[in-house]
Amino acid sequence: MTELEIIDMHCHLQRDEAHGREMRDYFLGPHLVKPGATNLGTLEEFHELMAACGISSMNALMLTWSGRYHRNGQYTLPDNESERTSGDQELRKRISRRITDNNDWAAAVSAEHPDVTYFAGVNPVVMGAEAAAAEAERQHAKGALGVKLSPGDIGVPGSDPAYYPLYEFCVAHDYPVLTETGGHHPACRPSGFAKALAAFPELTVVFAHFGHDRVLGGPLDQEVLELARQYDNVHTDTSLRLSEVYDGSVSPEYMVKHLRQLGIERAMFGSNYVFSDVLNPRPGHVAAPDHVDPRFTQVWKSVEVVKTLPLTDDERIGLAAGNFKRLTGHDPVLS
Repeated sequence: MTELEIIDMHCHLQRDEAHGREMRDYFLGPHLVKPGATNLGTLEEFHELMAACGISSMNALMLTWSGRYHRNGQYTLPDNESERTSGDQELRKRISRRITDNNDWAAAVSAEHPDVTYFAGVNPVVMGAEAAAAEAERQHAKGALGVKLSPGDIGVPGSDPAYYPLYEFCVAHDYPVLTETGGHHPACRPSGFAKALAAFPELTVVFAHFGHDRVLGGPLDQEVLELARQYDNVHTDTSLRLSEVYDGSVSPEYMVKHLRQLGIERAMFGSNYVFSDVLNPRPGHVAAPDHVDPRFTQVWKSVEVVKTLPLTDDERIGLAAGNFKRLTGHDPVLS
């Protein structure tokens, strides 16, 4: 096989160093950040990572943490009921502006750098259901390849009616939705999308991290498997999971078995950078060789695994880049 093209479909780009520090210090918290990690997730850092790890293109998922902004902003509102109501309305407008500004910045980056694409972030609880759908439509016109949802931050699961105008737009335009998954917040369970998929069976949903169970094949991962069996438009990405193979906690054979159960044509390579290399590593972490840039250890390990899993050539090409191109209808090399 010639050199493998790899597209990292799940990563998080920060607008500048100040935003990177905000991500580390406010959203993640010092106790979760790996000691000595200097990563800030800037565009310059993205390009350094791509060169160091052999990645040809990166797809940024624009995450504004708008739910946390809104919840924490409640502390600043007046106690007077009418003033509190008007203050909350103003707070929502300011946060919504932060969301749209971040999306617009990503659109500008993508237009200038063909090797960086993006999914636009929205929050229908803070923005309002119709406004979130309108932002998805606006970003679609600007070149976004899909929509990013963070139910844990938004605070409601994927079947909440607040999402439905967004889903209607996405179905009408064959526009994929990528959602975080995991057990850290009840809204993040993949099963939280079951009613939405029943209502919108043509909705394309990418469940990040296979389901993000602590053990591959656990209950959260099984929820994604069950939805994939029911709906052809259910997809997943490998972010945070392939490094488990490098570390030896998951065998290559079991990883391939899980991918084929999902439908490997519906799985895509992802790393979850910058979080992958900022957060403390999971138990069983194995150090990369000395020649690997320590800023990009987890991404490098994931790349090594996708290159060496016991897959057919067609499966490997699809997992590394082809499935993402098919999902989005976009080929960064040709753009």
